[in-house]
Amino acid sequence: MGKYKIIHEDIENIDKEKIAKRTQLSLAAIVLMVVGVIAVIAGATFDDPNSSLPSTFFIVGAVIFIGGLVKFFVSRSCYVYLPTKSRLKLHTLYFDVHASDDVQSCLQMKRFDELANLKQQKDNGVKLEAMFSVDSEFAAVQVLEYVPYTFEAITPVMCFYGGEAKKLREALKV
Repeated sequence: MGKYKIIHEDIENIDKEKIAKRTQLSLAAIVLMVVGVIAVIAGATFDDPNSSLPSTFFIVGAVIFIGGLVKFFVSRSCYVYLPTKSRLKLHTLYFDVHASDDVQSCLQMKRFDELANLKQQKDNGVKLEAMFSVDSEFAAVQVLEYVPYTFEAITPVMCFYGGEAKKLREALKV
């Protein structure tokens, strides 16, 4: 156990021509910054020195702008399946500790219908981490077992493409 890298560490090295890490710009962050600037400018247009509206607009605009700025710099990165330019989403499933061999053999032999029949449980001894492309054209899966205090990879990352990836996704119901 522990001789394999977990899927998060190894997904980029599986197939460098097909998987890439991309950073996404947040459109919401840009919109927040623009709204903040508009609020500050709107507050500056008031001429009444006794009104509290200019300072209110300035404070609200500054808070919105700073919120947008934070969201902009805390950009999210994701993995992309390059042939279809589809994002990968991580799914985690748990199985009974005694089902470890069954899960492994179903994946290795591509018997996804049997995998669908295995009982899934919550936070148990066997964890299946799967990354599926949004269009279901790619799947990367790995089986991990719980050893005291952590989950360790017991299989390498296995990749499935096209129809196999779709069948696996349907079998796992994710």
